[in-house]
Amino acid sequence: MSATNLSYCTLSLKAIIFTKEWSLHPWDSQTISDALLQSFYRTGIIHKPILLAKEDGRFDILCGFKRLQFALANAQVENIECLVFAKDTKVTVLLDTLLTDQNLYHPLSLAEKAKFIEICTCYLNQQDIILMYLERLQLRKQASTIKELNNILQQDPIMITEIHAGRLQEKMVAELLRLPESSDRLALVLLFRDLAMGDGKQKRFFTLIRDLAFRQNSSISAFLKNPTISEILKHPVLNVPQKLQHLNTYLQHQFCPLSREAEENFARQVQALRLPAQCTVSHSPSFEKDDVTLSITFGNFADCARMAPKINTLLMNNN
Repeated sequence: MSATNLSYCTLSLKAIIFTKEWSLHPWDSQTISDALLQSFYRTGIIHKPILLAKEDGRFDILCGFKRLQFALANAQVENIECLVFAKDTKVTVLLDTLLTDQNLYHPLSLAEKAKFIEICTCYLNQQDIILMYLERLQLRKQASTIKELNNILQQDPIMITEIHAGRLQEKMVAELLRLPESSDRLALVLLFRDLAMGDGKQKRFFTLIRDLAFRQNSSISAFLKNPTISEILKHPVLNVPQKLQHLNTYLQHQFCPLSREAEENFARQVQALRLPAQCTVSHSPSFEKDDVTLSITFGNFADCARMAPKINTLLMNNN
């Protein structure tokens, strides 16, 4: 930040233009969380908003949109103390200030990084953006990165909000963006959100649902409207973990119906053997072979050594 271009001023709120030109999160700039609202009420606006002077004597908001929004709606004041950049300030100084101010509160979300790069493209060429900002944002220093980030901002606001909140990780975002239909992306995002799926569950259900929809020559959004799935998701009694369990069981059965049936039949056959608790029987992976394995757990090696001769004799007699 250039000290020669930055001044401390008390300004009339009427002189401030409430535009979102410089906002890194315009999708939620109109909402103030309860926690932030209570903080404002307790301590006031500690960090001064940062403005950019305009030719007509008014001011654009560079940083602090919500702080100014609170002052306008709740503080019942006409003037506010601000830091102001001169109208001829270099754009790189403004962009650096924007990043620095945001990082005072939390690291930029993937959606905020996308928005920052979009703002950069209004003032800088692509090569300068790559050299000056991608590494600083912990992004790949490639032209394709800028294109991918821009694609994020074209998505449904619900998806952007989930990315901004960190509920969709970067790898899952990339998987979703590979889907050709926006309705399919949104259907999955809503499913992940409504069932509060973490990253691991998102990956597992994404693959299952995508492959099942493809197998049935259906879109993902249409597949998720399947009556059985709808019944699970809208069940009035099941809680979220139970819905997840039922949905997973249904999808697994749809994905490998024969394997599921074989698994259930094998379990019934093992149960009919009435083996002691220390014995387990397992089949080959995916029932690729007819072989089965009988495992016996002993309390210690001495018990195993004591039983070994009897086992050897039994096996030799059966051969």
